[in-house]
Amino acid sequence: MAEERPDRAHPPSRPPSLMQAAGPYLGYGLQWALATVLFLFLGWLADGWLGTKPLLTIIGAFVGAAAGFYSLYRHLVVEPRRREQQRRSGGQP
Repeated sequence: MAEERPDRAHPPSRPPSLMQAAGPYLGYGLQWALATVLFLFLGWLADGWLGTKPLLTIIGAFVGAAAGFYSLYRHLVVEPRRREQQRRSGGQP
C-alpha cells in the first residue's frame, strides 16, 4: 500500500494571498453598492406608481446608502472590537 507523505497530508500553513485577504473587504463594498442600487430602484418603482418623481428615488438612494454604510461599519469596526474584547476576557461574550 502507498504510504501518505506527511507534507501532503498536512501542508505547511502559508499567509493568505492578496485576493484571499481582500475578499471580505470587496464583499463589504459590493454589499454597500448593491444596497444603494436596490433601494434606489425600489424608490424609482414607487415613484412610477405614485407619480412623485424624483422624491422617492432620491430617498431610496439615501436610505440604501445609509443601510449599506451601517453594514460596512458593523463589519469593519464593531465586530473586530467585539472579538478583541472577547479575546481579552478569555472568550466570555
